Amino acid sequence: MLKRHELSWVVNRSLVVAVASALAGCVGISGHQVVQKRIVVAGGAMAQVHVECPSGKEVLGGGFSVETSDNMNVSDSTPSYAGNLIDHGWTVTVRNADTQERQTTVVAICADAQ
Repeated sequence: MLKRHELSWVVNRSLVVAVASALAGCVGISGHQVVQKRIVVAGGAMAQVHVECPSGKEVLGGGFSVETSDNMNVSDSTPSYAGNLIDHGWTVTVRNADTQERQTTVVAICADAQ
């Protein structure tokens, strides 16, 4: 389970955009795009949140942010997995340990890669 201090790097959207912009200058990588999906997780519930890159783009990285990190437990944040890792999405598994609903946002950094 990730702790609060381990979440801080993904919360800063400008950092994600800066990394994506830097990667866009690399040979074989172009057309970077940051895609995100926000959901509300009911109190006591677990959710697996998936964000998909647009057609033709590959995922270069990803992450998440959670509302009230003391109550949201993230057990997994990885490229999408369907028997084997796939290269076009990011998936996060989160459990809301609170009694109230809480939000989580999943982010994927996508680009055209050769």
